[in-house]
Amino acid sequence: MSSRFEFLGNTSLGEYIPRDSWFHMRDPRARLLAFVFLFSAAIFTGNIWGLLIGFLAVTAIFLISNLPIRSTWKGIKKALPFIIIIAIIQILFSSPTQADRLLFELWGISVSYQAAIDAGLLVFRFIILIMLLNALVMSISTSQVTSGLFYLLKPFEKLGFPVNDLTMVAQITLRYIPLVAEMAEKTAKAQAARGGDWEQRGFNPIRQAKRVLPLIVPILVNSLKRAETMALAMESRGFNAAETRSSLHRMNITWQDWILVSAAIAISALMIVVCVIC
Repeated sequence: MSSRFEFLGNTSLGEYIPRDSWFHMRDPRARLLAFVFLFSAAIFTGNIWGLLIGFLAVTAIFLISNLPIRSTWKGIKKALPFIIIIAIIQILFSSPTQADRLLFELWGISVSYQAAIDAGLLVFRFIILIMLLNALVMSISTSQVTSGLFYLLKPFEKLGFPVNDLTMVAQITLRYIPLVAEMAEKTAKAQAARGGDWEQRGFNPIRQAKRVLPLIVPILVNSLKRAETMALAMESRGFNAAETRSSLHRMNITWQDWILVSAAIAISALMIVVCVIC
């Protein structure tokens, strides 16, 4: 039975879902590059048509990979109150020009038509980024992410770039997401047992944000303690002591992997070009 304290059960980030799809069989480096291009295009495009192309692209990834969209939508609903608050702040602090058409003026704050459009695009952009992030972690395992990043960044070792450290940071970050959710669940239960208000009374973004704010400090403190303990454990075991590291599985890029990367580059370029033209 679902509960308002089940952060871990409702967290899809960090949950790899193995499938026998065409997308899952592609080389991890090709999939990582595809997501990097799509992420970059979704961040830099400032047009509704470019965002629509990105939304269709990430929806196609979900369909090709046979990934569950319902769990992703649950994650979007949980993040939606904070996204709406950010959009409202952008509207309040935007300064309308003389050419902008005013929608209304309340308590001395002028809200223009362009500010409302920018806020709507901001919400849509965050939704696409959350969908891309969920598709990334559900279609690529943490070991594949680590191996893919290591081989992609391996040429930078000649410049003294700490590739091993960076790939390990990425792997630990992905594995820490479920741990942080579990920590938030325990902290919320402890606060509710001490009289904290965790009752759900309809959809109220401001109330939900106020309810989550007391979790930030204990989660940060416990996360720092876990990070310090892990750093000491890794240092005592001689992590990164060897100059070179071997790998059990070797990666080979095929022509289908290049098709995936080329498609991602074409879609990303189209998102940027549409933004420039329109």
